[in-house]
Amino acid sequence: MGSRKDRTITRQNLAEAVTRASGLPRPEALDLVGQILSMISDALVEGDAVLLSGFGKFQTVHRAARRARNVRAGHDVLIGPRKALVFKPAIGLVQQLSEANPATTKASQDFVASA
Repeated sequence: MGSRKDRTITRQNLAEAVTRASGLPRPEALDLVGQILSMISDALVEGDAVLLSGFGKFQTVHRAARRARNVRAGHDVLIGPRKALVFKPAIGLVQQLSEANPATTKASQDFVASA
């Protein structure tokens, strides 16, 4: 695996972490992770918001139709209405991310304080 920066957490990684933390056999942990992700997906498809305290909130929003510019072809295109998934991180997660990155600017710190 590459550097920590290149790391992607997968369903398998989550199942391994559940196995280590709970002592569940790996197949059961993988099934549990799959069930949780399926429940989250189903709720979002139904239009419900998913709030994970201390982590953040997932919800779907309606995006209206709009005109955009295809710069490669040089003409306007119409993007139809659609649902989009948005994530708003919990303030604690935002603070953890800020602390993990010492190069944060004063502007980003002010933004977190006002959120």
